[in-house]
Amino acid sequence: MKHIKYIVMAVSISLLGACSEWLDLRPESEIVLDDYWQTESQATAVLSAGYRALILPAAIERMLVWGELRSDNLVEGSGTNLDMLRMMNVNITPTNLYADWGIFYEIINYCNTFLHYAPEVVKKDQNFTESKLHQMEAEALAIRSFAYFYLVRAFRDVPLILEPSIHDLQEYEQPKAAEREILNQIIDDLLKAKQFARADYGKGAYNKGRFTRNAINALLADVYLWDQQYANCIAVCQEVIDDKTLKLVEGDKVMNEVFYLGNSTESIFELQFDKDIQHNTTVNWAYGYSGVPTGQLSFPLFLTSKGNFSPFNYAASAIKESTEDLREDHFIGTSVNGTGYSILKYAVINVTENADGTFTPRYRTSAATTNWVVYRLSDIMLMQAEALVQLSPDNTQNFRSALTLVNTTYLRSNETADSLSFNAYANQSDMEKLVLRERQRELMFEGKRWFDLMRIVRRKGDPSAILAYLSPKLSGDNMQLKRLSVIDGLYMPVSKAELDINPKLTQNPFYEDENFVNP
Repeated sequence: MKHIKYIVMAVSISLLGACSEWLDLRPESEIVLDDYWQTESQATAVLSAGYRALILPAAIERMLVWGELRSDNLVEGSGTNLDMLRMMNVNITPTNLYADWGIFYEIINYCNTFLHYAPEVVKKDQNFTESKLHQMEAEALAIRSFAYFYLVRAFRDVPLILEPSIHDLQEYEQPKAAEREILNQIIDDLLKAKQFARADYGKGAYNKGRFTRNAINALLADVYLWDQQYANCIAVCQEVIDDKTLKLVEGDKVMNEVFYLGNSTESIFELQFDKDIQHNTTVNWAYGYSGVPTGQLSFPLFLTSKGNFSPFNYAASAIKESTEDLREDHFIGTSVNGTGYSILKYAVINVTENADGTFTPRYRTSAATTNWVVYRLSDIMLMQAEALVQLSPDNTQNFRSALTLVNTTYLRSNETADSLSFNAYANQSDMEKLVLRERQRELMFEGKRWFDLMRIVRRKGDPSAILAYLSPKLSGDNMQLKRLSVIDGLYMPVSKAELDINPKLTQNPFYEDENFVNP
């Protein structure tokens, strides 16, 4: 099932135990569809398989690689694999491992299969009501939208497939759809899903690990921000912020409660892992653990408070931001790893301060595993701040509201600092850069930074707007800068394997231009 063509009629689902155990299902066997869709539990199992596919290593790796690897946040660590090195060196080709989008189309096919067959089950199982169906359809639409949103941000134009792959007579060779068509589909699906989504599932892991109304709003806000629909982004962010069940964790407890224990009070949606079912192996090799505290990725030396390009100890007008920011001490280690410092977020249980002002991380063991946080309250606050800044170039009230949001996340990690003053950020450009710095400080290593930078490129219509952030990590090779100066080159190539089996697909033109390929 590596390629779209081969994602055919069978769906792998679990037949072990109660199918209501959503987050514990393990794909085991292939079911013939004609004999399958009879009961609520069978419909439930297919939807559960869609959730289960989201936590497979191939999916999590791409969420991290597509969303963070090429940004200024990450450089080579210990034993970095060749395909990641090539991406960081701005030398991506269609044979790169991470040009393979197959896992996301597998996820999409689970959702399409459920949406196609589940309505018939209502007629066959009296316990499967229309209300239950609509709630589960909302989840399927949200999962499918989630997958397409990753694809459109990584590749821009991709095939838009809304019907399940269920028999050999179907046309599997699909051309690309334009980004605009895909974004419209995502937004339409999420707006429909909101109408029927549950606010609460009555169980902590389910509330954080399944698509609730808050999770759908978080995804929708992200899509609106990418699509530059700022007023809509502000509105749906506010719906999430207004939910009083969500609360920021105290600054010194973030590492333990948010990134080790998981399902915290500020979590909105996170992918659930369990040591007995599925380890989050991606964060193990990427960031490290007690046995191997140096992962394949590290944080660049130039971005620490001693570096020239750091978001920490940053001089803004007459003030300095983040001079004693917990996030620098808690998220980033002091041990040199490859070409940077070791990464602590996801790798440790907690970080304690010593009497001499230094910090000691307590690494988790390889037997422990962590969830992958997709959306949390601080992210939503900073999305809204970004949208407020972009909504109007000279709206002082919007800027003040954005600064209030930034101060909320900033002050929990800068406990003895004064609030950031409005006078230090006099215009839209200053506010835009402040929000970007705060998102970097708050969300580093969570698969967000490259997409944050890409939103700048999309607004400006010019890749040069982000070269100042990326150039310090480059080798100085003119070809690297040349490749980063073309918008098409900031999106991934279509995998050669996909092109070989689907003649209707076309390559991103950048990757066929002789001016940008290796001689």
